[in-house]
Formats: sequence, structure tokens, C-alpha cells
Amino acid sequence: MGRLRDAFRVTPAATGLGDAVPTLGSAAAADAVGDGVDFDRVRWGRVVLVAFSGVVSHIFGRATIGVLLPAMAPELGLSDTLVGALGSTNMGAYFTGVVIVTFSAGRVEPFTLLRAGIVTSTIGLVVVGTASSPFAVVIGTALAGLGGGGIWLTAPVIASEGVPAARRGAALGVLTATMGAAFIGVPLATAAMRNVAGSDAIWRPLWLGEAAISILLLVALTLFVRVGRTERVDAVGGLAALRQIQGWKRTVVAYMAFAYTTSSFANFLGLALERDHGFDRLAATLVFSGMGAGSMVGALAFGRLSDRMGRPATMATVMAISACTGVVLAARVPNAAIIVAAVVVFGGASFAYPSLTATFVSDHVADRTFAAVLGTMTMFYGPVAVIGPAASGWLADRTGNFDATYGVIAVMALTSCLCMATMRRSRSTAPQQAPTG
Repeated sequence: MGRLRDAFRVTPAATGLGDAVPTLGSAAAADAVGDGVDFDRVRWGRVVLVAFSGVVSHIFGRATIGVLLPAMAPELGLSDTLVGALGSTNMGAYFTGVVIVTFSAGRVEPFTLLRAGIVTSTIGLVVVGTASSPFAVVIGTALAGLGGGGIWLTAPVIASEGVPAARRGAALGVLTATMGAAFIGVPLATAAMRNVAGSDAIWRPLWLGEAAISILLLVALTLFVRVGRTERVDAVGGLAALRQIQGWKRTVVAYMAFAYTTSSFANFLGLALERDHGFDRLAATLVFSGMGAGSMVGALAFGRLSDRMGRPATMATVMAISACTGVVLAARVPNAAIIVAAVVVFGGASFAYPSLTATFVSDHVADRTFAAVLGTMTMFYGPVAVIGPAASGWLADRTGNFDATYGVIAVMALTSCLCMATMRRSRSTAPQQAPTG
């Protein structure tokens, strides 16, 4: 057991960041080692365990709603506009969580924030699973989103502690790959449970099962991940550090366009497949597993690719692919195989973008400013992610289908692609002192 605890230990730095984030290690030292570092020396056990927290925030607390909505909507009387509002509520609460984490990062341990996020999201899953009215679903969805802020702003930096810069793309790709694996499991579990029950209207046990898994993860993190106390700081200079990133304005605009794309695509996918493309309930549900499979492979592949060809070029590539998949759905291509392939490819491309963004930030800022900088970027991301589902649902209600909805999604993905494609690859290392102001 001693060896297991050592494998999962996170060693904090005494550089002054304090409670905001544990150190990733000196960027200069990492660059000096570079590709000479043995890939197997990365502590993958700890990386994977911490990565599972992203499953709670992004799969259980967000993506599951798209899988189960076709069954939830008729039972609870949810209109397309209200479905969009659920997505906006989730993202709005997530944005609120990001603000809380950003401004409390200097005073609260990152591991404490991570676990608090899991607890909050788990409560939300229970509320949705026991909901008997649209209002209860809104509250549960909001709690699930609120906890996500504490999870996502801390998990990447904890998972990548001690990982050399030349390996961060691969290491953080594990976060998204883990989410992808869970995204495969949720639709399959849904289909299996409905098959056993002999009804395609089953949805409550899935939410409650996810809550139980979240509790088990919380116990595992508490037992096996050790994070020492860190020195408190009053401020970590998020906006000042963000401005030092080459092409930061384009990066932020690209992140905002991605926010619209990712907050809307999966949210309406199940409904669009059934109504516009003629899929039955089982087929539409299983397509989400395909998206999960794509995201698992894509996250690892694009993460490692970014270590070689640079983050901006890779980020532009994944968003170009995402734009093409939006066009396939908007154009109602009369071929189910092409539609399924497009969804799988979307999973592989777009699900890699968050970890690529986190890696991009890690490449350019001092370790002790990571949470504040990513939080600052998410403050731009948040409002668009709130608007996206609401606007998409409103558009679907007004047009009677999802063609325009996915057309706009494609345009937003293309916008993100163009922003990153016009950036030059930076070869600078992360500064070791956080800017002030």
C-alpha cells in the first residue's frame, strides 16, 4: 500500500502560489530534459485517477443530459426552448463556479476545490435523478454545472504535476480520453438498462448510478491522492498573465466560439437524430457511445500531435473537423453511416479542444498562475456557453427542425479554426514569475 500511496502523491511547490495550484515543475527544467524524459516515468496511475474527476463534471454533469433528454422530455413536459434553457443553466452555473474558483484560488487548496466540486455535482445528479418537475431538473442541472468549475480549473494542473512540457499534451489528453471512455459507457449502460426493463423511457436510474460512482471516486481521491498544504497568496495575476500570451485575443475569441459549439452540439443531438434523421431511440442513444469512442481516441491522438506540431495548429485542425461535422447534420445528408461517422469524428476532434487549451495555457504562463489564467479565459467562455444552448433551442422551435441550429454551430467552429490557424507557433517557455496587476 505504501507504493500505491507514493504513486499517487502530488508534491506542492513553495514558490508562493499557495492554495491556487500545485507546481508542475520548472518549465525551464522540463525543456532542458525535453524528449530525453522517459515517457513511462509519468505517473499515469495518478493522472488517470484525477482525470476521472473530469468525468463527473463533463460527462455525468453535462453530456448525460443529451443522452437522456429524449426520454425525460415527454415525461416532464420539456419543450425545445426549455431543453436549451437546461443547457444554458448548466453552463451558467459552471461559469459561476469558475468565478468562485478564480477568486478563491489564492486562499483555498486546489485539492479542496476539486473535492468540493465533486460533492456539489453529485448532489445535482441526485436531484435530477429524483426530479418530478422541470424546476427540479433545472436546480439539479445547475448544481451539476456549479461543481464543474471547481473540478475543471484544478484537475488539469494536479494531473500534470511533474510532467515535462514535451509530454503535457499527451498527459492532459488522458483527461479527455477518460471522459471519452465514460461517454461510451453511459449510452451503453442506458441501452442495457432499458433492454432489461423492456422500456425505452428509463432514465432516472442512470442519474442515480452516476451519483454513486461519483461518491466512490471521491473516496478514492481522498484515500490515494496526497497533496500537501501550500502557501497562501492574495492574487495570482490572471488577466496580466493572459495578456502576455502571444495572440491571446485570438485565443480567447477561439475559445468563445468553441463554447457555442460544444454547449449546443451534443445537447440537441439525440433529438435531432430522432426527429430530423429518422433514427429510433436505441440507435440515437448508441450514437453517443460512438462519440465517446471518438473522443477517447482523438484526445490521445491530438494531444500527442500537439506536442509535435504545436498547440495552435492542432487546435485549428480539430475545429475545422468540427465545422465539417456540423455541416453534415445541417445538410441532412441522407446516409445514416455518414451521419454516425460525423458524430464520431466530432467526438474525436472537439473533445480534445479543452485539454489542448489547458496545455496551451500551461505552456505560456508560470505554474502558479495557471488556475487564474484558465479561469479568466473561462469568464469569456462562460457567457457564450450560456447563450449557445438557449439560442439553439429557440432557433429549433422557430424553424421546426435542427438544420439552422447545426448550421450556426458549424459557423462558430469555423470561426474558432480561423482564429487559431492564423497564429504563429510560439517556442517560448513559461515564465517562472507570475506577473502582478
